Amino acid sequence: MSDTTKDTVLGRIAAAGREERKARAMTLQKAMRVTLARVADALMELPMAVIGAVVQPVEGDAVEAALSDDKLLLLLDGPGRYAAAATIDPVVVGGLIQQQTMGTVRPDLGDTRAMTRTDAAICAPLLDTLIERVAPILDEPDDRALIEGFRFGAKADDARTLAMSLDAQDYVVIRLTVDVSRGARQGDIEFVLPKPGLMDAAPDDESDDADTSNRPDFVKTVMDLNTDLNMVVCRLQMPLSALHALKVGQELVLPPGHFPDVQISTCTGRIVGKGVVGHVDGVRAVKPQRKPAHATQPLRRASDAPMVDMPEVEDLTNQGRRTNQTAAREEPAPEPIADLPDVTNLPALADDVNMDVDAALPDLDNLPDLTDIPDLADLPDLADMPDLDLKVAS
Repeated sequence: MSDTTKDTVLGRIAAAGREERKARAMTLQKAMRVTLARVADALMELPMAVIGAVVQPVEGDAVEAALSDDKLLLLLDGPGRYAAAATIDPVVVGGLIQQQTMGTVRPDLGDTRAMTRTDAAICAPLLDTLIERVAPILDEPDDRALIEGFRFGAKADDARTLAMSLDAQDYVVIRLTVDVSRGARQGDIEFVLPKPGLMDAAPDDESDDADTSNRPDFVKTVMDLNTDLNMVVCRLQMPLSALHALKVGQELVLPPGHFPDVQISTCTGRIVGKGVVGHVDGVRAVKPQRKPAHATQPLRRASDAPMVDMPEVEDLTNQGRRTNQTAAREEPAPEPIADLPDVTNLPALADDVNMDVDAALPDLDNLPDLTDIPDLADLPDLADMPDLDLKVAS
């Protein structure tokens, strides 16, 4: 057998072995298909099957175009402070809610509504458990590093805000087309994950030696976003014909009592505060009026005293006690009493007192004899006196 024939035969055997190994290997698509069905049945007793799985790379600049405001947008927290994203079609979200509340899934009627945080809280356990169980069964280390360690973080209000929090250069999009309750509903579940090489380069520790200058700060990113505010001086009502007849330079009469107070509102009409119109550098300006902090958060602690614009008042009781104590300490000691005279030779006072009392009393020897009192037997008899009718007034 020639070398060419031998190489050809060995090549075919190796290729056949690779195909057989690839058929038995647990790829990312296969792991998602198997695990999602088990997780949905274990958590919600919901029949769910993956009827399509697509994995494709996406550049960081094109992530926003891959997201849609109509879906449930979720932010995923991952290792190394790198964030990922997940989206769920509203039709799938509705099926999960029906299964959780009613125990059955009804066909979609085409009704649309805005996704809420309650929807995110219901779908979060399904996503967290799916990612947690998929990562250990993957055969390829790159696939395991791609999805391992991510969990639900928060709900995003729109696609732009969610895309602003994704700072990696390259991403991998995993799109799963799922069937809910044996054909009752069908929709997509997508994962937008940063490539593993970027996460490996990010430091995982929070020590002081780690370089944190290049780490993305989600709070700073959100706070740096621009927002549009409308200053509403007043609201006027007029006929449509009068509005159509308005011309440039025409003056409108403002209702009394509105100017210079204005309302600060967002583009959606939500009032966020009030202000006063004034002048700054020759142009009109609005000064926002804010409620004091103690109006919503009472300041009761002693540490809050610097934030309260009030004079310091001392405790009068303690101050009086301290004043008395200070006066007692500052009072000079009494001078010693001079030597008293000897009182042993003084006459007895008791004899003098008895002598004076006896001299002041009159002589009682001339009192009349009690035997000279007249006889009282001649007094009239009192038995004939009429009876008195006494009545006690109530």
